[in-house]
Amino acid sequence: MKSSSNHSEAARLEALHQYQILDTEPEAAYDNLARLAAFICGTPIVLVNFIDENRQWFKAKLGIELTEMPRNVGLSYLCCERRDVVVVPDTLADERLAKNAVVINYPFVRFYAGVPLMTPQGDMLGTLCVIDQVPRELSQKQVEALMALSRLVIDQLELRRSVAEVSRISGELVEQEQTARVTSEVARNRVSNILESITDAFFALDQEWRFTYVNRQAERIWQKTQDELIGKNIWQVFPETIGTIFDHEYHRVISQQSSVEFEAFNPLLNRYFQVHAYPARNGLSVYFQDITERRQTATALRSSEERWQLALQGNNDGIWDWNLKTNEVFFSTRWKEMLGYADHELANHMDEWTKRVHPDDLGWVLQAVEDHCAKVTPFYVTEHRMQCKNGNYKWILSRAHALWDEAGNVVRMVGSHTDITERKRAEEELQRQNWRSQLFAEITLKIRESLQLEEILQTTVKEVQKLLQADRVLIFQLRADGSGIVVQEAVLPGWPVVLGRNLVDPCFQEDYLDKYRQGRVSVLPDIEKADIQPCHREFLQQFSVQAHLVVPILMRDGIWGLLIAQQCAHPRQWNSFELDLLQQLANQIGIALSQAQLLEQETRQREELARSNAELEQFAYVASHDLQEPLRMVTSYIQLLERRYKNQLDASADQFIAYAVDGAQRMQTLINDLLNYSRVSSRGQPFVLVDCNVALEKAIANLQVTIAESGAVITHDPLPEILADATQITQVFQNLIANAIKFHRELPPQVHIGAVRRDGGDEGDGGAGGEILTQNSEFTTQNSPLKTQHSALSTQHSALSTQHSALSTQHSALRPQHSVLSTQNSLSKINGCSGCVIMVLG
Repeated sequence: MKSSSNHSEAARLEALHQYQILDTEPEAAYDNLARLAAFICGTPIVLVNFIDENRQWFKAKLGIELTEMPRNVGLSYLCCERRDVVVVPDTLADERLAKNAVVINYPFVRFYAGVPLMTPQGDMLGTLCVIDQVPRELSQKQVEALMALSRLVIDQLELRRSVAEVSRISGELVEQEQTARVTSEVARNRVSNILESITDAFFALDQEWRFTYVNRQAERIWQKTQDELIGKNIWQVFPETIGTIFDHEYHRVISQQSSVEFEAFNPLLNRYFQVHAYPARNGLSVYFQDITERRQTATALRSSEERWQLALQGNNDGIWDWNLKTNEVFFSTRWKEMLGYADHELANHMDEWTKRVHPDDLGWVLQAVEDHCAKVTPFYVTEHRMQCKNGNYKWILSRAHALWDEAGNVVRMVGSHTDITERKRAEEELQRQNWRSQLFAEITLKIRESLQLEEILQTTVKEVQKLLQADRVLIFQLRADGSGIVVQEAVLPGWPVVLGRNLVDPCFQEDYLDKYRQGRVSVLPDIEKADIQPCHREFLQQFSVQAHLVVPILMRDGIWGLLIAQQCAHPRQWNSFELDLLQQLANQIGIALSQAQLLEQETRQREELARSNAELEQFAYVASHDLQEPLRMVTSYIQLLERRYKNQLDASADQFIAYAVDGAQRMQTLINDLLNYSRVSSRGQPFVLVDCNVALEKAIANLQVTIAESGAVITHDPLPEILADATQITQVFQNLIANAIKFHRELPPQVHIGAVRRDGGDEGDGGAGGEILTQNSEFTTQNSPLKTQHSALSTQHSALSTQHSALSTQHSALRPQHSVLSTQNSLSKINGCSGCVIMVLG
């Protein structure tokens, strides 16, 4: 095995020496390749390195002063071992390389990338390597470009060997021309064959600058034949080249007898050429290549690279480029900075991304990648969380597009990362506010749905406990001395129950009550660490409280109690959302409690009023009933006196008897009206839809005799249908019309009935609502005329009293109908009528 290795090394050294490159002067071709490698990879140090038996000799170097170094020093041995491209992003990250002499000493190598220089026969002559003193990563494009440059180095060596071979053969031909024409001719043909077979254009000039040879490639480029060129002076054929770099360099070769290499633009041909010129014994030999396409490609690559770099620097997004064949990923500097990493801290591998995606997001994110690669989705777009260097997570908007080969296989995927953490926070805050508003509205609705005090409090503690996920929520009703009782509680199983307990906290009585009256809240995330009095801490600990949140329940007349949320399993950091919610709910509870108290007071007042009304009606009924019998006896005897002794006594006695009879009759009327009044609120039938026009017609029919005798005129507007008791409505019309006819002036009475609708009625009572209004100057009892003893005034008082009683009865009858009644007499005429009835239906 060792013998085979030695043989390979010997063959390699032999191949190296055949090129005769060692210890030659610097050449522009190699120096340009080194500069191009530095530009592509962005490194300050580049070496074109040939490895001899005991040394490494630098044909071209950039950024380093050394010309050679011992073979056992440096990192080129890595390429020799692997015979492949070697990229070391950070030498200090590898224990084997960290102690290498070029790492710990000049030139202090931190980044190394080497490409072996392989001959067409497979012998490794050396390396093309790029070096930096800081860690660095290379993209796949950069590695491929570096490999292309290494092949150009080999092309230069091959060209050099071909030129040397041609020069050697040319010399031999010249020396043997006189003595071995046949041999010379063979050699000349051999040279010609070689020159015609090479891809470079070639021409030879004699010392007079005349063409002695032109190969087919030169003919093709110049568009001229050998016959047009052989024997002609180059400056005469191409006068436009006089004074150009071609003129200067060709003359330098002749004058200095040294080879030159240069690149120049020929304006006549509008092409770029790479030229190698060598001195010959009888003139000049020139090889040149058309490198226009290569220059354009390099320029386009440079422009593309510049645009790429500008895009990366100007865009705040992070860029990633995933090679699915190698599973390597290029992460831009911004991509790494977004997660808090320096450029050298992340390797170019897919794992650097997957292991930082949040575990809850990784599954569906990878599925989204698979869907896009399978062309299920036109683009890859996800919003997921990624872990930063400090352990926190950021929300990332990731967008990408894949590239497929002709077989439909994914070969590459390029995308960007955008930090959307702030947007997500804003969205979460908005969702949290909406959620809080919704929950608050739901809880408030549940509180408002019931005005029963116990149900309100019970609903509150249950809903707050579910909302806050607290171990215990309770409502503590305070007494004036600071003690109180737990009136409602919602507590998780396993924790002490305090419902119904009377609690006294001495510290609370002394210091806290006044502060709560002023709206103070208490927020204690950790009872053990809280700045509270020891007695208060001990009081809370007996109920296993570790975190405490208290807000007062205030009413208009002071503090009612406390709404308390407690955490028993562990301390808890209460947030502003929870505090605000608890305060708002406490305010709603206070409002609900006030409403419940008002409802309770109203209920008691209604019950008391109903009881009083019932007693009053019972009294009126009993009183009117009990007065009936003695009044009938009095009335009978007075009427008997009137019949027996009328006109037998003097005029005064007849008048007094008339007064007595009239008073008894009026008393009977009042008692009957009182009895009707006591019955009217209890004898009504269930309300039905009543046509007021029909009811009015019935009332007029009942009074037709009275109407005819008085000459009264009854008119009415179209009347509506209302929900009412038909009998009582008919009675109302009948009594009102009878009163209008009975109490009128000398002229025949005119009675008009109309109806108007009043806004604001209660829809629940069929559109009728309001209170009874009776307005009539003649129907109002006047006390001052009663003071006179004039008989006319007494009669009028009697009439008015009777009518007032009748109207009171109608008022009572109309109350259940929820109508508004207004009567107006001739003293307040409406459209000329002396007696008007107006029903206002609200």
